[in-house]
Amino acid sequence: MTSSFERHGIDHLSASSINLFVAEPAMWAMQKLMGRKSGVGAAAHRGTSIEAGVEMGLFEPDAPVEACQELALSRFNQLTVLSGDPNRDKEAAAIAPSVAIALKELRQYGVPTAAEGNRQHRIETMVDGVPVPFVGWLDFWFQDHAIIVDLKTQLRLSSKISAPHARQGSIYHAAHGNAEVRLAYVTPQKLGVYRLENPRQHLDGVVAIAQTIERFLSLSDDPETLTRSLSPNFDSFYWNDPTTRALGREVWGF
Repeated sequence: MTSSFERHGIDHLSASSINLFVAEPAMWAMQKLMGRKSGVGAAAHRGTSIEAGVEMGLFEPDAPVEACQELALSRFNQLTVLSGDPNRDKEAAAIAPSVAIALKELRQYGVPTAAEGNRQHRIETMVDGVPVPFVGWLDFWFQDHAIIVDLKTQLRLSSKISAPHARQGSIYHAAHGNAEVRLAYVTPQKLGVYRLENPRQHLDGVVAIAQTIERFLSLSDDPETLTRSLSPNFDSFYWNDPTTRALGREVWGF
């Protein structure tokens, strides 16, 4: 029997997808069902850029930290060259110190294991109770230690793993059942590394959310009907990008 995912052309899920559905289902529907792809703000580009600098420093252990910082800043400038985000300069200022702090800690793990043709490892795994696979990419897979490290960038350090990040880590654990998953939160001032406890419990949450999405999709075969049955919260930071907000207003008319 064809699942509601298949009827709507959704052939896989990801941690970011289910977390978006939980946080802002209207945006999820706009993107996944109506194909209205939205932009992201400078904060997201800050994270991508810091990760690029840290990746360079881990895979090239002799590379000067300054070179890794320069790469990260260059990536940020490329990604935000047309950005109208008023927080761009604040986010840019966080990049260099975050790269330095992350490398000081994570270089102690050694050089990550590279995938064939790519530094990051792609995962694709089926989870019981969900008819489509979960797909994702591991930031850093230290195979010799059986440790997966996922890097998160912040301006203020979390004291624990957030629920969305725990769900992401549980999917990685499901794909590599013998691996320990750690979330490394880095700010311009400090870094905290937290081990994911009870990954099975968090995976149960992943399954419950995926099944909720499936029930929602089963209500109609018409993407617009489903999307317009939800209301966006334009006060949420998810809608901060001007292009994204314009798409939302076009869909919902307010």
